[in-house]
Amino acid sequence: MKISVCDDEKSFAEGLISEISAFFLERNIECEFRYFSEGEEFLSSIKENNDYELIFMDINLISADGVNIVSKLRDMEITTPVIFVTSLENRAIDGYDVDAFGFVVKKSYKEKLPRVLTKLYDKLYNKKTMAIHEKDSTEIMNTEDILYIESDKRASVVHTLTGILNDIRPIGQISTELSADDFVEVFKSVYVNIAKIKRINNDTVILENEDSLPLSRRNRKNVMYAVMKKVGGR
Repeated sequence: MKISVCDDEKSFAEGLISEISAFFLERNIECEFRYFSEGEEFLSSIKENNDYELIFMDINLISADGVNIVSKLRDMEITTPVIFVTSLENRAIDGYDVDAFGFVVKKSYKEKLPRVLTKLYDKLYNKKTMAIHEKDSTEIMNTEDILYIESDKRASVVHTLTGILNDIRPIGQISTELSADDFVEVFKSVYVNIAKIKRINNDTVILENEDSLPLSRRNRKNVMYAVMKKVGGR
């Protein structure tokens, strides 16, 4: 696995690389690292050769804001998973705006890092599946391909990255199969894939495909917590 680490604290970066390497070696995956101390240097490198499979980015670089650096990557349609590291925990939600995979606070990174990396490992190598029961067939699909699920009278509508599926089961039955680590209720009988949330407004959530869904006042706190948990690897 090719990994880039962009952080202006070299000693911290060296410790981070050591922990990442140990995690993946336990799973028989060898890592190749490239270290950058400046955001612009990193951007120049990735423009020349985008072969990274994982990016660690310091939000608080001396020369640049890490979130802005990753925003430029997304503008270039580079979708490589990014894990932010920083001393400021309150910047986590900013990272989610640019589709960050995770977030690690420097002062406790040895504790939080394995959790975030485990989620990444599961996403890459242990994909979760779900059975969608249509009228005449059952389709097994990866849960990461689901955007959201909503009630449709006594049945349910499953919105996916490629289209819509109609499940004959009521949303109450489907909701019992949804992991709280992956899905959260944003409005009555509307369950969203947490990883697909791009932005949270006062009364709406915006998904990565720009769909806008209503967000109830009752559910907003739970949604915010679910997003922070997903990003921070708590």
